[in-house]
Amino acid sequence: MGKTWTIRTHYKKSCEQIEYFYNRKNSDKIIVRDGFRRAEFIIYTTDDEFPKFEFDEVPGGDGKRDSIDLFSLIGDNIDSTEMVEMFDGGCWGDVEVEVEDEEEADRLRELIQEEGAWALEEDGDGDWFLDETECWVWGPLEIEDDAGNVRIIIADEDGNVIDFKEEE
Repeated sequence: MGKTWTIRTHYKKSCEQIEYFYNRKNSDKIIVRDGFRRAEFIIYTTDDEFPKFEFDEVPGGDGKRDSIDLFSLIGDNIDSTEMVEMFDGGCWGDVEVEVEDEEEADRLRELIQEEGAWALEEDGDGDWFLDETECWVWGPLEIEDDAGNVRIIIADEDGNVIDFKEEE
């Protein structure tokens, strides 16, 4: 019998969503990054033990193994995750457009900035599709069990889970 846990970012602005869009007709690619103030997910484990997290590197990040992709969470006893909510999106963002025609790249950037990334799927002949979405969180993470007990964790320099202690 498994257990249900809630995971939240401890500090603001420690969550980034990355969406990967591809063109059906060629090898064009667009990567859209959006920063959020906070994130909250539910984690389902296969047993009653604390989730066995594995920290990883954010794609395009600083190379530190201090982050977790909540949409693809892996660990020995983690069964699945479910997003509850991501708060206040658009704190920061970036759009990488890998298209050969610079004029088309500018048009696509403008489309995303004005209407959002989802407008790509309706643009033109439906050439663009969303292939993958990641939700990366880092820094101290609050893990709460169904009894209301909270443990705050963080990654050490090797990416191992350790308890977080506020500096005084």
